[in-house]
Amino acid sequence: MNLHARQSRHLLVHIFAVLTLCVSSVATANDTSRLQAFVKDTRSFVAGFEQTLYDADSSPLQVSTGTIQLKRPGRFVWQYDTPNKQRLVSDGEKLWLFDEDLEQVTVNALEDKVGGTPLVILMGTRPLEEEFTVKVLGPAEGIEWFELIPKTESADFEALFVGLDAMGLAAMELRDNFGQATQIVFSNMKPDVAIDDSVFVFTVPDGVDVIGQ
Repeated sequence: MNLHARQSRHLLVHIFAVLTLCVSSVATANDTSRLQAFVKDTRSFVAGFEQTLYDADSSPLQVSTGTIQLKRPGRFVWQYDTPNKQRLVSDGEKLWLFDEDLEQVTVNALEDKVGGTPLVILMGTRPLEEEFTVKVLGPAEGIEWFELIPKTESADFEALFVGLDAMGLAAMELRDNFGQATQIVFSNMKPDVAIDDSVFVFTVPDGVDVIGQ
């Protein structure tokens, strides 16, 4: 796998982890039912985010900000605004990664990016327990934390930690197989909002190189 493909997949793992785990209410310390219900019932959401990437020594490497719009099944726009402009768009069948600085679009069949990522939960109807070992960690500073360990050995991440507060999804951490961690803090979370399907139609800008299908 070349460097660009590895970086793209690494980015997708972080994003898919987020897309699967937006919850509209707090679960109790010994009950995962509302987390499970989200996987089945949440149809859409919009939010802002701040994402921090840490190295294996817990030193921050990069802080990014942006927005997300999602509509099940499998349609989303994940927009990075700072420090670099990148956009991922899925219409449920194809996935486009547009890097504005590189003037380059990478396109793949969405199914090709499902394996080894939490996107299988977003896309399908499988129970949460089929894909993850779920553990309730309990409250810390007003946030209820859950640990999700992927059951497949081909996953590109070791664990997901999901934090919920009274407003819904408050924060999340993904620990990957590269020894890095990504923490994401959400803002202005709005579940089950109306999003027009046209939002998820990607048109390749003039003069941009296209790689893939």
